[in-house]
Amino acid sequence: MTSIHVQPTFDLATQAEKNRQRAEIDADIARFEAAGGKVQKLGNSPIDRSTISRRQVVEGGHDSRTKKGARA
Repeated sequence: MTSIHVQPTFDLATQAEKNRQRAEIDADIARFEAAGGKVQKLGNSPIDRSTISRRQVVEGGHDSRTKKGARA
């Protein structure tokens, strides 16, 4: 396919726009921290797929949120 056949569904941000947004976010965070705010950086905890099925991953804590066998 050539660009003549592709109809863009949205415009991508230019590098200059990304740089402007990045600088704006950096300034916001600096102002937040200067006012006494604290930013918590969270890690990444991957799922051990050998001990859990895909269905359990998708349903999450469904069993703990519902009372199986409980009468309404």
